Amino acid sequence: MPTLEIKVFAKINIGLKVFQSRTSGYHDIESIFQNVSLADTIWISTSNKSNKARVTIEGDFGCPIESSSVYKAAIEFDRATDGIIRRNGVHVQVGKEIPAQAGLGAASADAAATLCGLNELFGNRFSKKELARISIRIGSDVPFFLFGEGAAIVRGRGERISLIKPRTDFGIVILLPAWASSTKDAYRLLDVMRRNGLSRIHSSTEVCEGESTYRVCHSDGDLKKWYDGPIAYWHLGNDFQQVMEEQHREYEVWSQLLIDNGAVCTSLTGSGSAMYGVFESMREADAAAEEYRNLIKRVEKSELCNIVSIFSVVPLARSMIVSYIQACNVDTRSDKERPCYGSD
Repeated sequence: MPTLEIKVFAKINIGLKVFQSRTSGYHDIESIFQNVSLADTIWISTSNKSNKARVTIEGDFGCPIESSSVYKAAIEFDRATDGIIRRNGVHVQVGKEIPAQAGLGAASADAAATLCGLNELFGNRFSKKELARISIRIGSDVPFFLFGEGAAIVRGRGERISLIKPRTDFGIVILLPAWASSTKDAYRLLDVMRRNGLSRIHSSTEVCEGESTYRVCHSDGDLKKWYDGPIAYWHLGNDFQQVMEEQHREYEVWSQLLIDNGAVCTSLTGSGSAMYGVFESMREADAAAEEYRNLIKRVEKSELCNIVSIFSVVPLARSMIVSYIQACNVDTRSDKERPCYGSD
């Protein structure tokens, strides 16, 4: 049986506003998500029916397999299909390159790729909109990766996706620190800061659509105009940055270092822990990344010592690439990049 190979790409947040928590405990957000060229690779195939486990998963997730987003995605897909995985068995192997708990969407990307792959493997039972409804039970950012277009305005808990034409005309350097950031803790600390009057609460309008509501600060038109405009005018405010800077003063140093080496603007991505700088071109981004790597080697004791990885990445116009491979790892599929979901 051929194996599905899915390469799924990380994201950065180009601006991130977090509104006050709702009675449900969740927060609405307003952000532009952009895929970048850092990727995990996931292989999915049906497993031996004699295997007692309905789903077997391999991968270095940094947590028990049963707590991983890949496992949760498989379980949710199985429920939605009345036990198709239990009847057939599935094996999932994950090659990790996207750092976890860094604000780069690693867990959400893996969950989306798993749902997408399972849907393809079992005959495209769901449209992408139906998959998105399943995915919100796994994680708030998962729907973005399912729509697969490279860039989108994201609202609500993350389930409200407005696709925009992605830009690929700039470069990005990502600095990954030695520490991870828990999204749950970041939201909790942000709430505490706001209760103490230490962090801004955005003015916003509540929008009602059907039975649901969400908050808006800037219109889609305004955000798109800003995104399409000169990078020099981007103001990458991220509400979690103040939270992270309170715990790690190094972020202020890193931001200045990025700017000193040519970055037009800098920001935390997601709830951290990674920080990135935007450059006018990939040539400039590659040169800056190399300069940082050399600087870390030369300076043994400084704030730079807490940077464990430096990535220069390209902004992309897609969130994943799907292909079939045989056991010999030769790609047998002509349309390697077609979406892996049914009709809308």
